[in-house]
Amino acid sequence: MHIEYALPEGKLDPVEAANFVREYVADTFSIGNIHSPTLWTRSTPPDVRVTMGGPNAGFTSLSAALDYLQSHPKETVWAMNWDAPSRPLDRQINENLVLLVLAGPDYKTERAPLAWLGYPSTKQAADFEAKKGEPPRLVQAWTAAIEEAAAKANRPDTDIGYLIHDAGNTHPDSSARLGALAQTLTLQLPEFDFLKQSFNLTAVLGETGAGTALTNVALGIAYAHHFGKPVLVAGTSDLSTPVALVVAPPAVVRPIRPDKPWFRARSGNHAYLPWWGLRHDAREYYQGFSQ
Repeated sequence: MHIEYALPEGKLDPVEAANFVREYVADTFSIGNIHSPTLWTRSTPPDVRVTMGGPNAGFTSLSAALDYLQSHPKETVWAMNWDAPSRPLDRQINENLVLLVLAGPDYKTERAPLAWLGYPSTKQAADFEAKKGEPPRLVQAWTAAIEEAAAKANRPDTDIGYLIHDAGNTHPDSSARLGALAQTLTLQLPEFDFLKQSFNLTAVLGETGAGTALTNVALGIAYAHHFGKPVLVAGTSDLSTPVALVVAPPAVVRPIRPDKPWFRARSGNHAYLPWWGLRHDAREYYQGFSQ
């Protein structure tokens, strides 16, 4: 088992955190326990790699996870991020842990994909030239990052139908983050309605720290899965280094049926169950759930 985990910089010891996760996962799944051989396929402890950072750290962990699948196409990998920026307060809405279980191209999942992930694309504003007649360097960097991210998802940037981002509305840089991103999409996608076709995570939850990137990717997976449109996930927190990722929808889109029950709304226990791709042998489909 290989785990890529993004955690808040300066709050935890990375070695101690990696050891804790390794031991906790091994204990949870009884890895190496000869009396529980059906719970694991290898007796070796999980290989845990920790990335310490801020809101964009999850993109780094996701890139490393996708790299692992490139070299291990018959395996799976976990990509995770977590932060609790309001500590020592608990039960705050800006505390998030996200786990993405990703399968390599040759891994037999026996399931339909929820969505397809492209690699994150990062650009440096300093690499672009500021000159008359051209947009600001940050806008140029955003344009290049979005074009590259769309290409990595095998989609033209003109297919992008929704945006999920972390510009916020109370951070000192929120206006600059929003301005550059909105200007970019206005130039790049003239028909894109920024207000109607976007979701600002940190404007709702507050600053989510190292828990930001993969939370937004998970939301992008859900939107692409249910609405059938490619989703741009934008990491705006570093004004010198924009990050873009495109989530492509699956071949079979499952529109939300407002007249039908939503499985995860039934109780708190159901809300935290993993969301898997639909099994090929599933006899029926419950909204928000697959065995």
